[in-house]
Amino acid sequence: MTILEYLDVIKTYPMEDYFARYGEIEQVLKQAEEAIQKNPEETQKSLLREIAGAADNAADWMRVHILSFCMRVSGEEIYALELLDLILDASYEDIGEYNKLSHFWQIGTVQFLNQKLQTPAVNQKMARLYRELFGLFCDSFGVKERKYVPWQDRNHNLVFVFSSQVLGMEHAPTKTLLDRCYVLKKYLKKEVVVINTAMQIPAKGQAPFYGLVNASYAEELSGLKELEFRGETFEFHQCENKMPDLGIMADIIQLVRNRKPEFILSIGGSDICADLCGLFVPQITISTVFSKIAISCGEYQMVDKALTEDDRKQLAILGVKEEKVKQTPFTFSFKEQIHTYTREQLGLWQDKFILLLVGWRLDQEIDDSLLQMLEEVLEENTGIAVTFMGLFATYENRVNGYERLHQNSINLGKQMDALAVTECCDLYVNPKRSGGGSSVSEALYQGIPAVTLPVGDVSVAAGADFWVSDYSAMKQLILRYATEKEFYDRMAVLARKRAEELIDSKTLFGKSICEIEKELKKEKGHIIAAAKQKENE
Repeated sequence: MTILEYLDVIKTYPMEDYFARYGEIEQVLKQAEEAIQKNPEETQKSLLREIAGAADNAADWMRVHILSFCMRVSGEEIYALELLDLILDASYEDIGEYNKLSHFWQIGTVQFLNQKLQTPAVNQKMARLYRELFGLFCDSFGVKERKYVPWQDRNHNLVFVFSSQVLGMEHAPTKTLLDRCYVLKKYLKKEVVVINTAMQIPAKGQAPFYGLVNASYAEELSGLKELEFRGETFEFHQCENKMPDLGIMADIIQLVRNRKPEFILSIGGSDICADLCGLFVPQITISTVFSKIAISCGEYQMVDKALTEDDRKQLAILGVKEEKVKQTPFTFSFKEQIHTYTREQLGLWQDKFILLLVGWRLDQEIDDSLLQMLEEVLEENTGIAVTFMGLFATYENRVNGYERLHQNSINLGKQMDALAVTECCDLYVNPKRSGGGSSVSEALYQGIPAVTLPVGDVSVAAGADFWVSDYSAMKQLILRYATEKEFYDRMAVLARKRAEELIDSKTLFGKSICEIEKELKKEKGHIIAAAKQKENE
């Protein structure tokens, strides 16, 4: 049976049968993906167009599944836009609001892993979908607009910090969360309450979607009342792993209204629970994909980029004023280094110049064009080797087709002391991707230069001194680093200097918070003045 014939069969399934057989259908689609990818590019495009067309007369919830397959397999914007239009236009009887929220997160996950899907058109439709869903939750709570607790009634020594996911120090957003909490308490003298809303990729509302992913949830944190970081402690609340739950969200909103913090800080964005609380006290959202603005309806944002016209359009959709977006250099906090390794202990080459590639999604982030570039580097200089660190389950299969890379590379897998491993390498090499800012900052901190394309978080963190235009230029620069000691030493100095900036949260983050506080005080003054004028009238 061909995939098109199979689609004709499953389109006859009632919803209950389709959902019950979802795993089986996913397996067939996975086999279809593998078969499609064996064809030339034009044939692949033709097959996917036929598959998308075959779903035209299916139920909307089923079309989501088929279009998500086409989007993931092709990585083409056209399928992401068609999928988003379908979800936006679908009636809530066919695709409910919880289903739509789940689809928002699933699309965002695919988009994060594929640069081709990170286009202004896709970003703006994602913002439209989020804004629509936020409006629905506002309606559920009978809230129409921002109505802040009056300035004079708020506790100016208290800040609530929200995150949609809290895990451990191996998790970059959690490190960002704790680092910002530390600055707020240690240097700005704020009491800090941390709330894990558990809104990251919610399981509630999940419906057929190709390659459906689930978020990690640290159940062991649920019993904790405090988090500790670098000698400071923060009050901690973790929501049950059943969000979005209206009852739990109502309790969080009431907690904010009762304790009246000066403002709330939302780490990452796309958190409807945090944004709802931002209707009662001012909200500042920090984009953790800091090369992009956050999808958030909070009043303020911090982002490490100059706004483009496309950014302004997206902000307008979200209802965020341009002047409320503060360009703030993104800073990092590292898990403490507790080991000092030798190359021998790690199984690395003693006498080679070692390239380091780091990531938790290397299976998706490393493509054949990067592997071919590395293979050519090793052909030209046999004194170079490659080390992968993180999650790269397909490593063996992926490097098998590259003779020199197969012989001169190693996959160290997940490492608990990243700084200690990084210290044993010579050059940080970045694939084309969105994330990775934390790992490159660790490399620079160890005096290890980086090479990166001018896209994504790594490029922003590393800075223009370490950019190359394409993989061809990356190859040439790697070869230069490996052979020109004077050049390498000069760039190592720049690496350490850049790292000093990247870990200075006290100055950079603290300064931005103080600037926003000044704006809040000014607004308080305008409100009092307006009230007095009204009295006089």
